Amino acid sequence: MHGLFSRLSSVFSKFSDKSSITTIDIEKYTEELLSMDMSFNVAEKLIHGIGSSGKPPVEALKDTMKQILLSGRMCEPKCGILMIGINGSGKTTTIAKLGKWYRDKGYSVIAGAGDTYRAAAIEQLSILAGRTGMDIVKAKPGVDPASVIHDAVAAYKNRSRDVVIADTAGRLHTNVNLMNELKKVKSVMTKALTGDRLATYLIIDATIGKNSFQQARQFNMNIGIDGIIITKLDGTAKGGILFTICDELKLPVAAIGTGEGLDDFMPFDRDKFTEDLFR
Repeated sequence: MHGLFSRLSSVFSKFSDKSSITTIDIEKYTEELLSMDMSFNVAEKLIHGIGSSGKPPVEALKDTMKQILLSGRMCEPKCGILMIGINGSGKTTTIAKLGKWYRDKGYSVIAGAGDTYRAAAIEQLSILAGRTGMDIVKAKPGVDPASVIHDAVAAYKNRSRDVVIADTAGRLHTNVNLMNELKKVKSVMTKALTGDRLATYLIIDATIGKNSFQQARQFNMNIGIDGIIITKLDGTAKGGILFTICDELKLPVAAIGTGEGLDDFMPFDRDKFTEDLFR
């Protein structure tokens, strides 16, 4: 993640005061921002912020970024977490990272292997649960996902665990089928939690850029999202899509994954994130 926006710093650092904005090639630097997967609205706000704040351009840029980004808090135990997103976004690995994060804080965690359409997903979650010390509830491939998640929440209650995390499918035969399946799982999970909070997190892959915005809009419209967890946010990802999602969909970012290790995970802090982008 470090150095992700380093070229922005070099682009604007030569402009040392408010009057320098008159010398900026607006079209050129708007294109620079757009190339980082930001929307035109976000790019316009950032350029405008440079000219209107009276601060050095890089500092003005950071200030506007922090205003756009929305930080979401991680779900406080006792709670259920529904993880949604397309296949390949890093859902299963993120469940393990999130489970370890809670475990490191002293909480007990149980995972529900709700992606029953893929045997590989069940096997992967089983292995990762073993590595992180999470309990797991699973069934044979093809079993109704909602029934698996119902059993996972029941085990969370019966075993007095602190957090239950539900994995879900990311691809069915049609988009309509996927959304209907996820609605069913969320409804079953909500009822089974009997008053404990449910947080729905959408996992998006930083490397696929602008397509992530369409995913976020569609999942939020159909399922309802409490926060975004963005994965694969390392030195090669552009990551600007977070600004577009926060600005246009008003969805907060709950956490970020910065690498492949189980410890490469952290709750999102917009101030730290913004400062790190320029290092």
